[in-house]
Amino acid sequence: MESLARRAWQLHALARQRRLAALVEPSCPILYFGNTQRYGDSPLRVATVGLNPSLAEFPSNDPYQRFPATAAIHGSLDAGMLSGYTKALDDYFRIAPYKGWFNPSFEQMLRGLGASFYDDAAPSTAVHTDLCSPLATNPTWTGLVPSDQATLQAEGVELWHELIERLQPDVLLVSIRREYLRLIRFPVIRQLGHIITVERDNPYTIEAWRTRLGSGNEPLVVFGQAAQKPFGLIGGVDQRRVGEHLRTVLDAG
Repeated sequence: MESLARRAWQLHALARQRRLAALVEPSCPILYFGNTQRYGDSPLRVATVGLNPSLAEFPSNDPYQRFPATAAIHGSLDAGMLSGYTKALDDYFRIAPYKGWFNPSFEQMLRGLGASFYDDAAPSTAVHTDLCSPLATNPTWTGLVPSDQATLQAEGVELWHELIERLQPDVLLVSIRREYLRLIRFPVIRQLGHIITVERDNPYTIEAWRTRLGSGNEPLVVFGQAAQKPFGLIGGVDQRRVGEHLRTVLDAG
């Protein structure tokens, strides 16, 4: 994980060198959110997927409150700094998580699956990842000009794929705009189609497929269209019901 952490900081340094106006400052790259040790020991490894970190991860009144160990990191990273950085990422949901985004977005679906971002809340511990970039931007990803998006995702998407290879998830919960699915390069090996529909005036469908990582692991990818927040088009009760249904899909293979 240390080599990936170094890459994330290199991307942060490059964005500064390029004077990327959208880069949130001060900030640090967020390679992942959540306790990777507990995740690795979980009976079900679940990784959630967004586009890039929110500017709200670095509040203007206290930018480093969520990642306090990163405040002292400037320039090159020695081994101690890297260790402090990865610990800050692992401790994210223990210190000051942005619950206003994570709880209505993924947490209820995770609970239905028997997982959670939070310690001891469920048998399995989940982590969050961002497909396009580990860098927080203002505006958010969809508000960025196309040239900034292209600059960030040129290396950010590659880093995400390497991170997922390292994490070896059993399930990927993905809620982004459909157009961004093309950035996920892991091959689809089996389509499961629409696995559940939330019935309403405008039905909301959840799709799934099996993909294959370089290791040969074949995680289940679960996709639902995003709104302002992942899975934001359905409420918490329906999200939990979807999560419970996903367990039956997993049991069926």
